[in-house]
Amino acid sequence: MKAFPIIVSSPSGAGKTTIVDAVLKRDKTVARVVTATTRAPRTGEKDGVDYHFWTIKQFEQAIKKGQMLEWAQVHTHYYGIPKKSVEGLLKKGICPILVIDVQGARTMLKEYPDAVTVFIVPPSLKELKKRILGRNDNTQDIELRLETAKKEMLELDHYNYALLNDELSEAVDKMAGIVAAEQCRVSRQDDSIKNLK
Repeated sequence: MKAFPIIVSSPSGAGKTTIVDAVLKRDKTVARVVTATTRAPRTGEKDGVDYHFWTIKQFEQAIKKGQMLEWAQVHTHYYGIPKKSVEGLLKKGICPILVIDVQGARTMLKEYPDAVTVFIVPPSLKELKKRILGRNDNTQDIELRLETAKKEMLELDHYNYALLNDELSEAVDKMAGIVAAEQCRVSRQDDSIKNLK
């Protein structure tokens, strides 16, 4: 099988990270892409595992050299996807999973048009608000996130799959099913399977 990127997006609080983490525990043919940041590691975070923790100079050098697939400056820190993080997994025949926002997804699709895109849909905006409230965010932040969620939902038609996260175990099974089905596509098979003797 030819490995391909899997792009997962959703509004904040819809459960994309929880679903992806559950699939990663089940399936060794997929792996999370380690992204880069200039922020300091939080307690328990490891360089090269949770993030590549770079200096601002290292990050800006990577941008200049065209080594970043996608990046953004959020407040005072850079965040982004180094090309080598994705390419390294693809070369090993492992499908890289990227948990990114809708803008990042658009950028990645220009680089990898064969990528599979999955949009995690919350059961309702009311439920989404409840989940965000559970994170103890301030009220202003919650309203901003809900407005952003409405805008992100308008991008749904640009994705291959819409996955409703109403019941978590069911959503995880469906996500695992999407990965398995896409890996079985004839166009993704290598010559050894196509030319059986």
